[in-house]
Amino acid sequence: MSDAFTPRLAVLLVEDDPLQLMDASAALREAGFEVAEASTIDAAQAHLAARPELVAMVADVDLAGEPLSGFTLAKAVAARWPEVAILVVSGVEWPGEEQMPMGARFLRKPFAPEGLAEALRAVLTARGTTL
Repeated sequence: MSDAFTPRLAVLLVEDDPLQLMDASAALREAGFEVAEASTIDAAQAHLAARPELVAMVADVDLAGEPLSGFTLAKAVAARWPEVAILVVSGVEWPGEEQMPMGARFLRKPFAPEGLAEALRAVLTARGTTL
Protein backbone atom coordinates (compact mmCIF):
# COMPACT_ATOMS: atom_id res chain seq x y z
CA MET A 1 0.00 0.00 0.00
CA SER A 2 1.43 3.39 -0.91
CA ASP A 3 1.31 6.39 1.34
CA ALA A 4 0.36 9.97 0.48
CA PHE A 5 3.96 10.84 -0.40
CA THR A 6 4.56 7.97 -2.81
CA PRO A 7 3.44 8.62 -6.38
CA ARG A 8 0.93 6.03 -7.52
CA LEU A 9 1.61 4.32 -10.83
CA ALA A 10 -1.23 4.94 -13.28
CA VAL A 11 -2.72 1.91 -15.03
CA LEU A 12 -5.53 1.45 -17.52
CA LEU A 13 -8.09 -1.28 -16.81
CA VAL A 14 -10.12 -2.46 -19.84
CA GLU A 15 -13.11 -4.58 -18.85
CA ASP A 16 -16.66 -4.54 -20.20
CA ASP A 17 -18.35 -6.39 -17.33
CA PRO A 18 -19.33 -3.71 -14.76
CA LEU A 19 -18.93 -5.97 -11.70
CA GLN A 20 -15.57 -7.33 -12.82
CA LEU A 21 -14.44 -3.78 -13.66
CA MET A 22 -15.44 -2.58 -10.20
CA ASP A 23 -13.77 -5.51 -8.42
CA ALA A 24 -10.54 -5.34 -10.42
CA SER A 25 -10.37 -1.56 -10.11
CA ALA A 26 -10.84 -1.78 -6.34
CA ALA A 27 -8.14 -4.46 -6.07
CA LEU A 28 -5.64 -2.38 -8.03
CA ARG A 29 -6.43 0.79 -6.05
CA GLU A 30 -6.05 -1.16 -2.80
CA ALA A 31 -2.64 -2.31 -4.08
CA GLY A 32 -1.60 1.32 -4.53
CA PHE A 33 -2.25 1.95 -8.22
CA GLU A 34 -4.09 4.88 -9.77
CA VAL A 35 -6.69 3.32 -12.09
CA ALA A 36 -8.25 4.66 -15.28
CA GLU A 37 -11.21 2.57 -16.45
CA ALA A 38 -12.41 1.77 -19.97
CA SER A 39 -15.12 -0.61 -21.11
CA THR A 40 -14.44 -0.39 -24.87
CA ILE A 41 -11.44 -0.48 -27.17
CA ASP A 42 -12.12 3.09 -28.33
CA ALA A 43 -12.24 4.33 -24.74
CA ALA A 44 -9.01 2.48 -23.94
CA GLN A 45 -7.18 4.05 -26.88
CA ALA A 46 -8.54 7.50 -25.96
CA HIS A 47 -7.18 7.13 -22.41
CA LEU A 48 -3.77 6.05 -23.70
CA ALA A 49 -3.61 8.94 -26.17
CA ALA A 50 -4.62 11.52 -23.55
CA ARG A 51 -2.75 10.23 -20.50
CA PRO A 52 0.99 9.73 -21.03
CA GLU A 53 1.39 8.89 -17.33
CA LEU A 54 -0.24 5.47 -17.89
CA VAL A 55 2.49 2.86 -17.41
CA ALA A 56 0.43 -0.30 -17.88
CA MET A 57 -2.77 -1.72 -19.32
CA VAL A 58 -4.77 -4.65 -17.96
CA ALA A 59 -7.17 -5.84 -20.66
CA ASP A 60 -9.83 -8.53 -20.72
CA VAL A 61 -9.84 -10.67 -23.88
CA ASP A 62 -13.60 -10.95 -24.40
CA LEU A 63 -15.03 -7.44 -24.78
CA ALA A 64 -18.74 -7.74 -25.62
CA GLY A 65 -19.85 -5.85 -28.70
CA GLU A 66 -16.31 -5.20 -29.84
CA PRO A 67 -15.14 -6.37 -33.26
CA LEU A 68 -11.63 -6.84 -31.86
CA SER A 69 -10.47 -8.92 -28.91
CA GLY A 70 -8.29 -7.92 -26.00
CA PHE A 71 -5.47 -9.75 -27.78
CA THR A 72 -5.84 -7.44 -30.78
CA LEU A 73 -5.99 -4.42 -28.47
CA ALA A 74 -2.82 -5.60 -26.70
CA LYS A 75 -0.94 -5.84 -30.01
CA ALA A 76 -2.19 -2.40 -31.12
CA VAL A 77 -1.14 -0.84 -27.81
CA ALA A 78 2.27 -2.53 -27.94
CA ALA A 79 2.82 -1.08 -31.42
CA ARG A 80 1.57 2.46 -30.71
CA TRP A 81 2.62 2.82 -27.05
CA PRO A 82 5.60 0.46 -26.64
CA GLU A 83 6.42 1.93 -23.22
CA VAL A 84 3.13 0.60 -21.76
CA ALA A 85 3.37 -2.74 -19.93
CA ILE A 86 0.54 -5.14 -20.85
CA LEU A 87 -1.33 -7.76 -18.83
CA VAL A 88 -4.09 -9.66 -20.64
CA VAL A 89 -6.72 -11.52 -18.61
CA SER A 90 -9.39 -14.07 -19.56
CA GLY A 91 -11.37 -16.94 -18.19
CA VAL A 92 -12.67 -17.97 -21.60
CA GLU A 93 -9.82 -17.80 -24.08
CA TRP A 94 -6.14 -18.57 -23.68
CA PRO A 95 -3.52 -17.00 -25.92
CA GLY A 96 -2.18 -18.80 -28.93
CA GLU A 97 1.48 -18.54 -29.84
CA GLU A 98 1.09 -15.43 -31.98
CA GLN A 99 -1.68 -13.62 -30.06
CA MET A 100 0.36 -11.89 -27.36
CA PRO A 101 2.73 -9.02 -28.04
CA MET A 102 6.32 -9.48 -26.90
CA GLY A 103 6.73 -8.74 -23.21
CA ALA A 104 3.02 -9.01 -22.39
CA ARG A 105 1.81 -11.43 -19.75
CA PHE A 106 -1.38 -13.46 -19.40
CA LEU A 107 -3.45 -14.12 -16.26
CA ARG A 108 -6.30 -16.64 -16.15
CA LYS A 109 -9.61 -15.71 -14.56
CA PRO A 110 -10.83 -16.18 -11.95
CA PHE A 111 -8.08 -14.74 -9.82
CA ALA A 112 -7.86 -13.38 -6.31
CA PRO A 113 -7.60 -9.59 -6.02
CA GLU A 114 -4.03 -10.00 -4.74
CA GLY A 115 -3.26 -12.19 -7.76
CA LEU A 116 -4.16 -9.38 -10.15
CA ALA A 117 -1.94 -6.89 -8.34
CA GLU A 118 0.92 -9.40 -8.14
CA ALA A 119 0.67 -10.20 -11.87
CA LEU A 120 0.65 -6.49 -12.72
CA ARG A 121 3.68 -5.85 -10.50
CA ALA A 122 5.50 -8.76 -12.22
CA VAL A 123 4.82 -7.27 -15.67
CA LEU A 124 6.00 -3.83 -14.52
CA THR A 125 9.11 -5.24 -12.84
CA ALA A 126 9.99 -7.25 -15.97
CA ARG A 127 9.73 -4.00 -17.96
CA GLY A 128 12.05 -2.22 -15.53
CA THR A 129 9.38 0.03 -14.01
CA THR A 130 10.25 1.06 -10.48
CA LEU A 131 7.47 0.16 -8.06
